[in-house]
Amino acid sequence: MFQASASPLRWAIATVAFAIGGYLGHLIGGPAATVPAALISGVVAGAIVGAAQGAALGFAARELALWAGGTGLGLAASLAAVTAFIGQIDTTSDAVLLGAVSGLAVGAAQAAVLARGDLARAAVWVGASGIAWALGWLTTASIGVALAAGWPVYGMSGAIVSQLIAGVVLWRLASRREAAPAPA
Repeated sequence: MFQASASPLRWAIATVAFAIGGYLGHLIGGPAATVPAALISGVVAGAIVGAAQGAALGFAARELALWAGGTGLGLAASLAAVTAFIGQIDTTSDAVLLGAVSGLAVGAAQAAVLARGDLARAAVWVGASGIAWALGWLTTASIGVALAAGWPVYGMSGAIVSQLIAGVVLWRLASRREAAPAPA
């Protein structure tokens, strides 16, 4: 399990994985405008983002694989579900909805990994992820990125915002765990 003293710089560097994962997901799966493309691009982008985050958190191999796999599956399922419901994501409100749903799904998968390490309040991570991902998509849409291109994740502007929020929440939760008295 990660420590609160893990380097925030490593988490900031993992932010770049959103651009890499989004590009490769889009390249391999195509624009996330259909359910099959959303599944493929989502699993690729999510696994890359999750692997970078897990590495930044200093997870051992097992936790890293669970974090990356859960992130990929959570993003793929949520991106496909939202695409099936809405169709092509092309408005800011569509993007924010996608972010909230994706963040909740990814957050739930990641919270399961956090809970394995007895991290108190791992469920807080689910809500924080939903908010962070929604704000990530809002930021990307607000600066004029073409949503109709069908990217599976938001761009660097959104990644900076979402990862700042996520990083603060993770280190806050870890700090509370480390400060808690040991059970008697």
